[in-house]
Amino acid sequence: MSRPTGTTLAAELARLADEHPVLGIELEAGDPDAIPPQLQALAQSVLVESIRNAQKHADPRRVGIRVGREDGAFVLVVVNDGVRGGGGASGMGLRLAALEALQQGGVVEFGRSGPDAWQVRLVVPYGA
Repeated sequence: MSRPTGTTLAAELARLADEHPVLGIELEAGDPDAIPPQLQALAQSVLVESIRNAQKHADPRRVGIRVGREDGAFVLVVVNDGVRGGGGASGMGLRLAALEALQQGGVVEFGRSGPDAWQVRLVVPYGA
């Protein structure tokens, strides 16, 4: 399970955008301040790992983030462009994030999204 955090997804998003301006990190939709407190640490963990993977496995010019509510669940989607080669092998970071999500009744899905894009999607039912 994610460790409690003293920050918010909104603050973490701003920090990452400032720290990595070349990645073009941008909030496309949603309000990162509207995340339930019990999901903050998990959402931040998925966001950080998604950015780390974009840096490691792609040459992104843009990383788009969407946060919202969908069918009674909290949803965080991170999509980056610039995926190199096959983009196939994934490391342990997203798998560990997926285990964290399972502990809270959610799921992390990740994989190609178009010819040169990669998507990470966290879905956790409210009240799980």
